[in-house]
Amino acid sequence: MEKNKTGKPAWPVGRYFKYALGEIILVVIGILIAIQLNTWKTEADENAQVLSYMDGLYSDLNQDYKRINELQIFYSQKTNAIQLLIKASNQDTVLLNDELGTLFNSILEYKKFTNKKSIYLSMINGGFINKVTSKNLINEIIIYYESPYLIWSTEIYENIMESIDLNQSDLFDSRDGIIGLNTTNSIPNWQLTNEQYHTDYGKLVNSKWAINIFTNLLKQSNFIFNNIESYKVMNENLRKEIEHYKNNS
Repeated sequence: MEKNKTGKPAWPVGRYFKYALGEIILVVIGILIAIQLNTWKTEADENAQVLSYMDGLYSDLNQDYKRINELQIFYSQKTNAIQLLIKASNQDTVLLNDELGTLFNSILEYKKFTNKKSIYLSMINGGFINKVTSKNLINEIIIYYESPYLIWSTEIYENIMESIDLNQSDLFDSRDGIIGLNTTNSIPNWQLTNEQYHTDYGKLVNSKWAINIFTNLLKQSNFIFNNIESYKVMNENLRKEIEHYKNNS
């Protein structure tokens, strides 16, 4: 006080700058750590969502595989029936009229194929397909779900069936396959009644009209079988890839 000095001595400028810089660095480090933790959490959440999608895809693929096998059995039966009718037309085999009628009417049935795509479309629309870390798996998923050949081949078979007009053949008796009313139930119960065939199927299967139908259906069933085999292989490989991805994630 004698020298007119009051208050605390001021910090040197350099010391204050170092202190402020240290505070800023600590704040920046804290922000970076928070960002990194948030990034890890986001990645963990996305990975969990991707694995959930993988579970969904695997389940859908299993259902697809069952339908593909059912389709293979169905068209095997149709193809066998067509081949028996062709043999009958060539007189390589002898069948009763009712047997020929049953075979002929059975080939007029068809089944289409559609795969389950809801999980796949959710992955695409939500952008999660790009969160899959395996590029090879991404490609296999897209190829499987965007491959239309099995769907197309069954649709073509359907179109052939729908184009068949039985009235174009004078040999076909329209009473065959007529829809009748089952009167054993108080509620109307409509059903196909093929208990007795009126058509002479021996003559029908030998007609040019019928043989053209058999030929077209046989070609198309071969196309279906080729696509079934290809699709089964894709399905099996994709399920293996998904299992491998899940076990290593």
